[in-house]
Amino acid sequence: MKRVLITGGPTNEPIDEVMKITNMSTGSLSLSLSELFIKGGYSVDLVLNKGVNADTLKGYEEGYPLRIFRVETTDDMLEEIHRLSKEGDKYSLIIHAAAVGDYKADFTFLMEDLASLLFKNIEKNNLKTEEEVLALLKKGEYRISNESKISSYQDNLSVKLALTKKIIKELRDWFPDSLIIGCKLLDKVDKEELFETAKGLAIKNRVDYILANDLDDLKKGDSARYLVNEKGYTDISFETPSHIYRYIDMMLNK
Repeated sequence: MKRVLITGGPTNEPIDEVMKITNMSTGSLSLSLSELFIKGGYSVDLVLNKGVNADTLKGYEEGYPLRIFRVETTDDMLEEIHRLSKEGDKYSLIIHAAAVGDYKADFTFLMEDLASLLFKNIEKNNLKTEEEVLALLKKGEYRISNESKISSYQDNLSVKLALTKKIIKELRDWFPDSLIIGCKLLDKVDKEELFETAKGLAIKNRVDYILANDLDDLKKGDSARYLVNEKGYTDISFETPSHIYRYIDMMLNK
């Protein structure tokens, strides 16, 4: 039985004990593909955000042919995928369909504390360049604690963001023999830009294909996903998860 690893849903990055940064992903594509591959005789490992409702998969016995691994943050997902890569059996296919957030909260601060810091230090320490000011800001001495719930009455609360780790760039090293498919969603771009961006992503991360689509098209009812590889658009598009499954199944069973 061929094994498939699928990621799904958003990642959630905490700001404090209550608030978080997330996105609007529902994980529906990953859930649909998981069910299709199970019905097609594959064993599926699904790495899924904790908040995604997976009731559509309840009819399948947990553990075989389906295992679900729940995660919260980008780091959680990265660690879970890495752990799975070390298991004995190899995956024939990796579909990285999770909407991994680009940013996480680095720290929170009040605008008045930042203003006070700048007012006191620029003249006192004779700061003359943008680089010197930026170095001062990066120290984060004006940050407030996020170890508990931040007060609900802070008018000037701000969040300094930091980049999350890019899971897709690790996949080829962890799964050297697998067919790897990533996803890319842009918004309100022409198809040439969409295809070039997806092509660059495939090359940079050494994955076999990228499923590319446009958020604006989705809002208009156009659910097409375009298959792109390191050479560009393959002239193949998919309207439904079933179309995606049938094409991948054909590739895996040539």
